[in-house]
Amino acid sequence: MASMSRDRIIFSPLFRVEQFESKIKRGDWYLTREGKWWVKYPTEECRAIIETAYDRLPKQRKFLFFEDAKSDKAKYLQASYFMHKMAVRFKRIFSDLDKSSWLNEKTRIYALGDGLYFGGHSLHLFRHTMAQYYLAATNWSLAYVASLDGWENTEILNKCYGGIPEYIKAQIANSIHVRFDTLNLNSTSMTTTGYSMFCPSIR
Repeated sequence: MASMSRDRIIFSPLFRVEQFESKIKRGDWYLTREGKWWVKYPTEECRAIIETAYDRLPKQRKFLFFEDAKSDKAKYLQASYFMHKMAVRFKRIFSDLDKSSWLNEKTRIYALGDGLYFGGHSLHLFRHTMAQYYLAATNWSLAYVASLDGWENTEILNKCYGGIPEYIKAQIANSIHVRFDTLNLNSTSMTTTGYSMFCPSIR
């Protein structure tokens, strides 16, 4: 929500946005909501979109997608209404996508819902796909991606955003080669060299 405000988008020297997360209560306040500020570094493609919006919208307008209002409460209502409209549009688009093309099942369910009890959070699809792209780009470094994009710990990132895909785990396992020819299977010497048997060398 906060990145809709011009003063929360920084182009130089590094493109970044300040994002306000109201689900995490840390004593910061923005538009009548308590939460926490995060600094995030979007892609260059996102930068191009924001720059286009800057060029087309009135320079004196504080918010990118709606006119300024007299009170923080009124501003929050405008932001909420805008996000709701976008969520409805995105959900309609996502529902027509080939489900097999989605990054993982957790992402699909979170964006569209389970079809019974959970309606989904379509706007969060971008956060989920971003997490998957950043994880892949960093060789699935949960700690690095969590610190880069605003997760308080790796547990949340791993549990809610898909974590390391099974095929990556399989690739890692298949890349490890055990040298069985170095194992000492003599029952007498196993007492003293048993460590090398249960923790064989890796080449």
